[in-house]
Amino acid sequence: MAQQRWIRTEILLLIAGLLLIVYLLGNVLLLVLAAIILAIGFDGATKAIMRKSGLAHGWALAAVGIGLLSIIAAAIGLTATRLAQQFRELAQTIVATAQRLQNWLQDIGILDFVDNIDGSGDSLTGAAGNLMGQMMTMGMSVVGAISSLLFLIVLAFFLAADPGLYRRGVLRLIPPGGRDPVADTFAAISHAVRWWFLGQLVSMAFLGTTVGLGLFLLGVDLWFALAVLTALVTFVPFIGPLIATVPIVAVSFTESTQTGLIVLAGYIVIENIEGNVVTPMIQQRAVNLPPALLIGLQVLLGVVFGAIGLILAAPLTVMTMVAVQKLWVEHMLGEKVT
Repeated sequence: MAQQRWIRTEILLLIAGLLLIVYLLGNVLLLVLAAIILAIGFDGATKAIMRKSGLAHGWALAAVGIGLLSIIAAAIGLTATRLAQQFRELAQTIVATAQRLQNWLQDIGILDFVDNIDGSGDSLTGAAGNLMGQMMTMGMSVVGAISSLLFLIVLAFFLAADPGLYRRGVLRLIPPGGRDPVADTFAAISHAVRWWFLGQLVSMAFLGTTVGLGLFLLGVDLWFALAVLTALVTFVPFIGPLIATVPIVAVSFTESTQTGLIVLAGYIVIENIEGNVVTPMIQQRAVNLPPALLIGLQVLLGVVFGAIGLILAAPLTVMTMVAVQKLWVEHMLGEKVT
């Protein structure tokens, strides 16, 4: 009995130690996770090129790298100046809109009532100013962001160059009897993440293109910046499109009330098409993510690890669900997951 209690204590201490390590090194671990996710995407693109062209693995991976770097360089060269200018105008527009909203609330007495409760009368403009200030700070640190992204891409390419090397290294740490289920789990995770990644890229392109085209046709001045912002934040499921709604609607209402209402209605329609038709068609090959579980994990990782936790919450959920299905439900319980 005493020995069993000691074993349970050791297990609890081990779990506590692992949680402490994850907390202390969380950002580093999440960066490694991001590199693994990118590597899975690169590996999928490499295999597709190999199937279509017959190129060897190394040449196909090089083609992926050259294509990716060419797209990044072209995007920066063609749009960087214009995009920076539009983001500056977007920040000014949203702050001005928040000020007008605050003045209107002040005129009808709502702000005075709130101010009497908690003294937060200036919070609206302050919050908008802080938000836009953070956006501008992020926008002005483009060089640092690009450097970090390139470092992440390089690490991912090293992983994608010989994924079997790292997979075999991990499997050697597993007892021989458990290697086959773990290897099967690795393959299932790679398949699921690859299709999830493709689904998110399609969602980003769909929402960014349709929003940009719609705003352009309606004559909204900052349509290009809003389209790029929408595409980027859509990488984060559920929460990303909601975040994009705020600047889109705010800027549209500065044009006219009619334009704002049309844009709001159109965005709701586009988002429903993306969420209920476009993305499920692709991601049905990956895994069905329960919305409540995903949003809860997004909030948790966002609070603990910040933006990188929020961004990686969805692929981490995909990987965890597939691992549980393969290792626990199928291997341990003997039930087939369809």
